[in-house]
Amino acid sequence: MTDADVSLHADGGGKRSAAGRPVLGFDKVMKVHTYLSELFRQNGSTLVRAGFINGPPGFVTLEADGELQTTALEIEDGKVTAIYVVRNPDKLRHLH
Repeated sequence: MTDADVSLHADGGGKRSAAGRPVLGFDKVMKVHTYLSELFRQNGSTLVRAGFINGPPGFVTLEADGELQTTALEIEDGKVTAIYVVRNPDKLRHLH
């Protein structure tokens, strides 16, 4: 379940593609994920590990470009209220 006011935050650090600013609202976040689903159909990612990412539940994936990515889900009252994606390789160096 996703909250109507869900937000998506992505950090590519200028080194990998990512949304430049937060994406706000259910419709806009779903539009981004619809676009991403098309990319993943062509260049999938591999789940490395599920766990907690800086507190919230989330997962680490190995992307098609060979880089790691983390995704954390902020959950309130059983609904996802925020999605935090880190693609910046400098911030993920400790995972290698």
